Order: sequence, then C-alpha cells, then structure tokens
Amino acid sequence: MPSEDLGYIKEAISGELRRGLRAFCLERWQSLHENYAKLNMSESGVSPLKLYELEELGLNIESLREIEIGYGWTRGSPELRERISELYGGEVEEEEILITNGSAEANLVAALTTVSENYLYGTDVPNYMQLPGLAPFLGGKMLKLMRSHPSWEFPVGEAIRLIEEKRPKAFFMCNPNNPTTKVMKENALEELGDAARRSGTILIFDEVYWGSELHGDRKSALEIIGKDVAVSISGLSKVYGMPGLRIGWIAGNKGLVNKAWAFKDYTSIAPSVLSDKIASTVLKPDSIKRLRERSRSILKKNSDAFSSKLSDVLEIVPPEAGMFVWARVPWTNDTLEISWELFKDRGILVNPGECFDSPGFLRIGLGHDPSSFPKHAEELRIALQMIREKSVYIGK
Repeated sequence: MPSEDLGYIKEAISGELRRGLRAFCLERWQSLHENYAKLNMSESGVSPLKLYELEELGLNIESLREIEIGYGWTRGSPELRERISELYGGEVEEEEILITNGSAEANLVAALTTVSENYLYGTDVPNYMQLPGLAPFLGGKMLKLMRSHPSWEFPVGEAIRLIEEKRPKAFFMCNPNNPTTKVMKENALEELGDAARRSGTILIFDEVYWGSELHGDRKSALEIIGKDVAVSISGLSKVYGMPGLRIGWIAGNKGLVNKAWAFKDYTSIAPSVLSDKIASTVLKPDSIKRLRERSRSILKKNSDAFSSKLSDVLEIVPPEAGMFVWARVPWTNDTLEISWELFKDRGILVNPGECFDSPGFLRIGLGHDPSSFPKHAEELRIALQMIREKSVYIGK
C-alpha cells in the first residue's frame, strides 16, 4: 500500500497541471488507490462481464481468430454505428455517430469541438467533473448551477433563465446524474430544449448511465429534444459491464460529429478493431435488454442491502439510476479525510464528495456481485462507526 500522507493526496488530486487545468480529482483519487484497495467500493459501473458471458450474448470467440489486427474504421465500423443508431430510435443516423475510446474520449472531443475562448458555458454541480474541468482550460468561462440537498433535482428553472439571459454556447449535463443518481423528467428536458433552441445553446448530455434507471427504459435526451440542439455521449463501460472494451461514442448532428472526428485524429485515431467487432456483435436489442435488466437488478438488490446496513450511519439519497449511492456523512464535512482513513486503516476505497464540489458526501459503488455485497456493506458500516466514535472522542 502506498506510503502517502493526506497532504500529498490533497496536492495530487487538486493541484494545477497546467494553467487553467487542475488535476481531475475523482480519477486521480481512484488511480492512486484502486489497485491497492482490499475492498474497492469506488467503482461506478456494474460488475464486468466475463468472456464466456459474451458468448451467451452471441459472440463467437473462435471467429475473432480471423480478424486482422489493423486500424479498422477510425470513426467506428458501420455495423457498430448502425447498432448505436438503433439505440436512439433512429434519431441519429450512422454518419452522425463517432466511436471513441470510452466515454472519456467522447467528452474530450466534445469539449474540443464546442469550447471556444471567452465564450460562456453552463453546467450543473455535482457532476462528473471532466467537461467542467476542461472548459476553463480551453478558455471558456464556466457558470455553475448547484443542485441542492436533499432533493438533488436538476435546477431546470435556473438553467432556463441562465440559457435565456446569458446565452451560453453550450450547457454540459450528466443525466442520469453522477453522483446523485437523479434522472431528469421528460417535460423538463423538453422545456430545456425549447430554451436552448431559442438561444442557440448546444446541450451536451453525458448519458453513460442511460439504461440503468430503476423505473424502466426511457428515451435518450437526444430523442426527446432533437439532434439540432442536443448531443448524447455514452458508452459500454457502466451499464453494460464492458469497461475493458473502451467503447464510447458521441451522437448528434452531422456537422458537430464530423468536427469531433477531426479532433479525434489528434487523440486516439481509431477504436480497437477487436473491441469494435465484439461491441457490434453483442449490442443487439435482445442483448441490450438483458444487460440493462442485469444492471437494474444488481442496483436494486445492492441498494436495498446498503440501506439496511448503513442507514443508521449515513443519510442516504435513494438511488434512481447509476451503479452507486450518494450519501451524506452527518458528523463532518471533511469527507476527504474520512475517505483517506477508510483506505489507510481498512483498505476500503470510496469517493470523497470533495471530488464533486460537494464536501460532506460520499459516492459509494453498488455494482458488486449481490452475493458478496452485503458483507462489503457490513465492513464499511463497521469502519464508519469506528471513525465516527473516534471523531466524537477527540471532539471533531
């Protein structure tokens, strides 16, 4: 286990990398610790699939032996883009989709495509802080709208006022939201789309948790609003249990997607030809349904187990989607210190709210195998109780 102290950690996760670009707190925190954790409860996706499970979804592993390990299609194969077009009910066509190396690259090329120096941009906080972190580095002026405890609902009225009064070039949202798990209602999306259309604002949705909603399937924001003003970013890492494939995408109007493709020439050039083939094979309607149901089942079982074990220690926001829970620590706002103590003393890794501009909260993964998760939740409960008792004893 690393021999770091908390001071080193604070600098590592929040220090300035270059002018205007700070360390990506969440990813740096996880990268430094995840391979050393005895119990990793920081992951935000569902338990990954094994190769034999992909065979059950129609993949012929033997057929992969015949693939030439070349570059393939730099924007993703027509077969894969056609599969993804079907996900959106045909709202976007094959040439309006760009395959990326995970949704992280999709976020990067979306930022490079839409952010210009001295223009205004909006976002909601807390959020997955990649796009809000990149925009200032690229010269954009970021306006943040805070979601509020305890509802954590997207502030649609404030967002519409901001869009109509300030006319930001783009507004970045994560829906379902990471870390709060909240899902925007269809009428709110429609109102937001109407405001954006009047103001000339591009709405960019990180929809990597689309398909995990506990209340069943819903349309993408892109389908509801329309590709003239909405862009969807998603991938196979979180809901579909295939993070190792590194398959993500950006979907929207052809002009924007083609510009993103040009920026991708500077980043990864092309997705893995093996990953493209596997994704093209398994991303079919029946398989999509099975994989979404798998994620929802795991989320429901583990959120119930989590609540039964930890509701007397944490103030839990009931999850609506995603593969994690958002919870307030009632006795302190210094959740970075708590997260560090959990890791240092017990080998338990969770994510501090400081990485979401929300100190006092923890994001805790729920994607583990349900057969073992209650034991993990119990370990976390015991560890948190010990920290709370120590905090009371020393008067924190």
